[in-house]
Amino acid sequence: MRTLRGLTAVMTLVAAAALATGCDPPAPGRAPAGLPATAAVSPEFNDADVTFVRALIPHHRAGTEIARIGAERASRPELRTLAGAVVTTQQDEVARLSGWLTAWGRPAPPAPAKSPAEVATLAKTPGTAFDAAFARLLADHQREAVRLAEAETAAGRNREALAFARQVQASRTAQIDALNHSLRKT
Repeated sequence: MRTLRGLTAVMTLVAAAALATGCDPPAPGRAPAGLPATAAVSPEFNDADVTFVRALIPHHRAGTEIARIGAERASRPELRTLAGAVVTTQQDEVARLSGWLTAWGRPAPPAPAKSPAEVATLAKTPGTAFDAAFARLLADHQREAVRLAEAETAAGRNREALAFARQVQASRTAQIDALNHSLRKT
């Protein structure tokens, strides 16, 4: 019975990770479905689109740091799986979003001088407390991504950015649900 529950938890988190990219993994050399190639990004955009993309890039970079630590240190396989998927997905998304800014003739946001304090705290969290601290921090982080996406869907104009924002809302909400489920088990 315990193995079946563990397998169910892994499958739930894997499904949430798959949602993070919006579909099945892309074929090598192809963009994930739902995210158009940079060359195909619509030139029609407004300030809300630029604000969304410029805010999401550093947000994703911080999320990647959090997820890398989780992928290395989580004791539960389902958390390591989700963390690995977040790293891959968000790195791909940062590249795509940076391409959109280039296509729109807008500057990329500056790289942060240092990691957020929460990342340093997480990295120092010992043993058995780590999984819960990681799940809480990543869930909080993904809530912020949902908030940014909601602002984009309310005011954005670029069709690719709007579609991406809706994808972020759905995938990060699924991740939050999976992480909250994980927290209930601790």
